[in-house]
Amino acid sequence: MTNKEYQDQVEEKLGKPLKDIMHELIVEKGMDQWDGSSELGVPKKTFVTWRTKYGLGPIQRSANLAQKIRQKDLENYREQLDNVDLEREFVYKDEYSIRGFKEIIERMLELEKQRRLLIESDSMTDFSISIKIGMLEQYITHLEQYEQSELYVHYESELKSLEMI
Repeated sequence: MTNKEYQDQVEEKLGKPLKDIMHELIVEKGMDQWDGSSELGVPKKTFVTWRTKYGLGPIQRSANLAQKIRQKDLENYREQLDNVDLEREFVYKDEYSIRGFKEIIERMLELEKQRRLLIESDSMTDFSISIKIGMLEQYITHLEQYEQSELYVHYESELKSLEMI
């Protein structure tokens, strides 16, 4: 039998389009090519061909998820930067303090988010900027924990977790 003949047989048996059937088996039920082909009564090669045709292979699904996450991040950055003037004056520019340090880190974070909005999604620069954004966000979190006298508790918790390894 050809893949088309198998498709006609499966669609007739289950009463819905092959694309919907494949989505249900792979995404909703988490079936692999062996279980899915067995469930549908088709050769594994046919099942893999259909899975590829509909972009439901494991690598493609991971890539699709990464793209969705990236788009959501970019939407969030646009909203966060909507009314932000990157050239505004610094409040604590001449002050060497925790709040001055925090202000410059927050401003650097805004710059990196703006940079990420402007670059191509498939570049190594995108990955590098994402890492920088995560690091800057972590610095701010640590500064806030420090200001609230919680960073020492966090450190001790991390130390205990390391000891368990």
